[in-house]
Amino acid sequence: MVFRFSIFALLATALLSTGCASGRLSQPLDERLVGNWEGLREEGSACQFLAWKSAFRADGSFEIIFFRDQARTQLIQAERGIWTAANGRSELKTEGVGQPEVYLYTFHGPDTVHYENTVKDPSADCQADYQFTERRVAQ
Repeated sequence: MVFRFSIFALLATALLSTGCASGRLSQPLDERLVGNWEGLREEGSACQFLAWKSAFRADGSFEIIFFRDQARTQLIQAERGIWTAANGRSELKTEGVGQPEVYLYTFHGPDTVHYENTVKDPSADCQADYQFTERRVAQ
């Protein structure tokens, strides 16, 4: 009996650790956000042009790839981490970055989502960058 309990406890601990490490077990995910998305800053806007692709996975991981051009061929950088989202609030914890980014989001149909960052850094290069829209990309 003690042996069976120990195996159960070990297995449960391993499963909990795996779930927590992926960010999935105890973290809520708005399943409507799962998938591939694209966004861009328009030419002539208050900010320098920027395009990106986002992938929000059901396991709680994300990847965002930034580009210099609208065709998304001139890579700037990629960011990866874990995400959570529920009730119109999304949090991104990017690898290597100390503080998470928190956004409020609203859907405009099933394939368009608008974000607004909740913390505005007065030293940022573009203050208009705190709001943006992403559109779902068909897979």
